[in-house]
Amino acid sequence: MTDFANLPVAEPASLGIDANRLARVDARMAQAVENGEVPGVTTVLIRHGHVAHVSSHGYLDAERKNPLPIDALFRMYSQTKPVTAALTMQLQEEGVFYVDEPITKWLPEFENRQVLAPFDPPNKVRGEGLLMGQTVPMIRQITIRDLLTMTSGLPSFGNIPSAMFPLLEPAWSGTEFGITNPGVVDTSVSAEQRVLQMAQLPNARQPGAAWEYAADFDVLTLLLERATGQNLDALFQERIFGPLGVEGCGFYCPPQDADRLVTNHHWSEDGSLNPVERPEDSHKVRESLGQQISGNGLYGGVLMTPAAYTRFAAMLLNGGDLDGERVLGRKTIELMTANHLGAICGTEIDLAGPGFGFGFGYAVRNRIAGTAYPGSVGTYGWGGAAGTWFFVDPLENLAGLFFTHVFMYQFNPAAYLETDFEKGVYEALV
Repeated sequence: MTDFANLPVAEPASLGIDANRLARVDARMAQAVENGEVPGVTTVLIRHGHVAHVSSHGYLDAERKNPLPIDALFRMYSQTKPVTAALTMQLQEEGVFYVDEPITKWLPEFENRQVLAPFDPPNKVRGEGLLMGQTVPMIRQITIRDLLTMTSGLPSFGNIPSAMFPLLEPAWSGTEFGITNPGVVDTSVSAEQRVLQMAQLPNARQPGAAWEYAADFDVLTLLLERATGQNLDALFQERIFGPLGVEGCGFYCPPQDADRLVTNHHWSEDGSLNPVERPEDSHKVRESLGQQISGNGLYGGVLMTPAAYTRFAAMLLNGGDLDGERVLGRKTIELMTANHLGAICGTEIDLAGPGFGFGFGYAVRNRIAGTAYPGSVGTYGWGGAAGTWFFVDPLENLAGLFFTHVFMYQFNPAAYLETDFEKGVYEALV
């Protein structure tokens, strides 16, 4: 194995990893490509500041069979959130804001909003007033903390009456996650316009009452841009990628790099892989920045190579510093990756399997008992809609990264390759 991500490389055994067991994990990845489970897969493992494993199998495009290079550009989708959260905490360190400040300081459009109230039994049956429902005043303003922990109570398709879907649809339509046009990107509407559409609707919950997957990080993106006067891509370049020594990553792919951009695949009805968005047809391939920039990961999210995300994970694992460049304070990372869910909204989330709470943009493992695979309490990470996943384990001084490119990968009941990877990594520790 040659140098990877400008990090030192070491044999697995010297890092407390059983090489034979790690090879078993890699064989599973190769078999998954051969079986047609994924078009391609790249995995990376770092421990004690060294790269212990990096491997790539398969193809950029399942039909064209063009090999998947180690420097491929992957759509990170929701795995953009951890980078957005790191940027947010960096700005708090500089005093631009504090996480408990109300978002209306930068987003006055969210002033004086209402909250949906539970329907009484007669109206549940008769449907009187169902379109907007019964509402009550918001008991307090949404804060930056609420957005970071995804407890803002913003409306989503999972927490509002179906009769309200037409009102919410303009905020999601054309983001690839719309109800009426899933997988479709509309480049004529800006991310800001969609966020402000959300501001016109009542909240689904009172702020802080529940963890729910909604547009929190899209609202946070607009707040960050207004607070700094820069768009999110520029902020990533200046404050995250620059200090990490990462080049060639961003929300859009220059045409000269299009041959490294993975084809986006969907599941066909028979479970096979269907290429649906190739570089030559993708809105992600542009010379200049467009309007579809989302820290929540909509429109494909940020484009990153495995090496780039590995350096980001290494920085987190190293307490905020990498190669002498400090991105975040050590205690800031501890704050960001603690479980911030409490008694009011429950201590676990319903999206990452049993045993996970949530910090500022990261799922946080809070127990081992009752879960299905080994690990450590305090491990944190997050994934993306195309099947990517990463985790950082401070206790074991370990980070693992998994990359593939199938849109809505995790919603296929037979798709659990990223779990096989993480499970196998822990089973290889000695």
